[in-house]
Amino acid sequence: MKKIAILGSTGSIGVQTLQVAEERGYRVAGLAAGRNLHELESQILRWKPRVAALYDESAAATLAIRLK
Repeated sequence: MKKIAILGSTGSIGVQTLQVAEERGYRVAGLAAGRNLHELESQILRWKPRVAALYDESAAATLAIRLK
């Protein structure tokens, strides 16, 4: 199984890339986004990557609390 990491996963190209990954059976090992906390949280719950990151430190702290 191929593993991929997607930078900018909450943007339009990132969302489309996740759709292609699903169609092809790829494992999403990493996700990164800028500030879209809610979309990244949904992606993490769906894809369960080993690593996820948000550029916005405040949003990242909130996300870490919400995902515990």
